[in-house]
Amino acid sequence: MSTSLTVALLAVLTTVGLVGSVVSDGAASLVWAVTTVAVAGLLAWRLRSAPPGMGLVAAFITGILVVSAGLPVAIVMTEGDAGPGSRASAADETIDPSTEVQRVLAKAEEIQPGATKTLRQITISTYWTQMRYLDLARGEEVWFQFSRSGGSHEWNSPSRSTTSYRADAAFSAADIAGLDLTAASTKVDAAIAALGIERKPSTSDKIEIARRSSDKKLVATFGRSSVEFETDHVGNLPDNLALAKVDGLLPVAERLLRDNGFTPDQSVLDDLEYRVFATNASSVGSGKGTVEITVRGAGKYGTLKETVGKFPEVRLSPSTYTPDDAFPLRAITTAAIEKARSDVEQRFSVPPIDAHALGLHVDTDTRTSSRAVPPPILQVGLGPNSDHRAYYRIDGSYLRAD
Repeated sequence: MSTSLTVALLAVLTTVGLVGSVVSDGAASLVWAVTTVAVAGLLAWRLRSAPPGMGLVAAFITGILVVSAGLPVAIVMTEGDAGPGSRASAADETIDPSTEVQRVLAKAEEIQPGATKTLRQITISTYWTQMRYLDLARGEEVWFQFSRSGGSHEWNSPSRSTTSYRADAAFSAADIAGLDLTAASTKVDAAIAALGIERKPSTSDKIEIARRSSDKKLVATFGRSSVEFETDHVGNLPDNLALAKVDGLLPVAERLLRDNGFTPDQSVLDDLEYRVFATNASSVGSGKGTVEITVRGAGKYGTLKETVGKFPEVRLSPSTYTPDDAFPLRAITTAAIEKARSDVEQRFSVPPIDAHALGLHVDTDTRTSSRAVPPPILQVGLGPNSDHRAYYRIDGSYLRAD
């Protein structure tokens, strides 16, 4: 074997051996180390008959290769192993959300006695449990968390910052004393299954306890991949899974009106929007699995909104004005919606997969009607194609497509 080849092999094999021993664990690391020493010793022994100075040259080349290539590779491989490994261990850890709530409440009292009387938010995820509470006397929010990722599981130091949140955004430990998050999680997963959503536990799943900004209702929000469900402060889910399909629209809309002082026979609807609970639903109407009603009459004005898996959001203000073109919920029928849906399907040759991915908007026909009081009309769309939509009279008969 030539001297140059011996030097090259010594440098390369020594570098590979060092990397192998660094990134391996236990017995494997020992085997790498012993083998590397043996091979390096054998190659160095072969250099005894080489020209003077070749030993130093071999040592220099080996050192350069180890520093320039071996060390970077070893660092990358060890970091790659440590990162996912530590995250995997956190992901594999069984987390009981009810236990986590009690732990974080106890920690808040340890940090600042009385803190659990002005809680702002509790969040539980795969990798951390976080608490935010308000120091109302100082106008500050304090947050801290317990981390389950990385090499050490520990509480971080609390941080303070000025906040605009005040007492109406806060809740107390007593407010959630009857909330069993573990049992509520089981209910949420059952509801998701009832909707036909196939899902597996994900590291993006989380639970957040806080008051909603819209109406200050205290809820626990369960984030499950692409869907969110709410429970109230004692773990009850809203009874509105029927809203996922168009057959459930009118019963839920009627209940929403009655719960807020209206009847389905009153001409108080300014407009109504709805969309089925489906990822391929038409863009006509409101959000996925949502009915939104704008009311104006009976001394009130505002919106009533309800979404599958969430409690109603009501925004009403006093009003003395009732428009002449307001219409009653009774004017909208399931038969008319189905008649219009069927026409859209046939008129635009909508694929079967989109045939029931319906979006609906009911409003007055101020564009084409010559009547003093324009009648309500339906806009119906099917599927993600924005061309698959048309306007219909309130009885479901075709009006126009533009």
